[in-house]
Amino acid sequence: MKSIRRFSLFGVLVLAIAAMGASAIPAHAQTATGTFSLAHKVRWAGAVLPPGDYEFSLDSQNSPARVIVRQAGGSIVAMVLPQSISDDQPISASSLVLHQEGGESVVSKLRLKDNGLTLQFAWPKLATPVAETAGLGPIADSQPAK
Repeated sequence: MKSIRRFSLFGVLVLAIAAMGASAIPAHAQTATGTFSLAHKVRWAGAVLPPGDYEFSLDSQNSPARVIVRQAGGSIVAMVLPQSISDDQPISASSLVLHQEGGESVVSKLRLKDNGLTLQFAWPKLATPVAETAGLGPIADSQPAK
């Protein structure tokens, strides 16, 4: 009789944990859409976006979360995955945050006011200009000082 009770208690416990896990959908699992305009070429993850008008959609209900970028009224130009998503800071306005990396503009964050989310993107590894890498010849073996 005790083994049946233990098994039942174990079953209820497993069921309760499974129910909690199923209901623990992340607070930032949602969708969002919007538009933005670029006045100059911008790098977003592995994509290069020329100047123009764009539309984006965020789908964070499916894993991994992804942002799909389209030319306004046109085809998909990029699908980018955020490195992280946070909802811990108040956002005063939606914005696409750019920074300069190797002389190029790069998307670092997408802030969504209505959703209260900030998506952080990995910075692409840009090639180092040749002028910065040239000039060193082979290094000779060093000798200890006497």
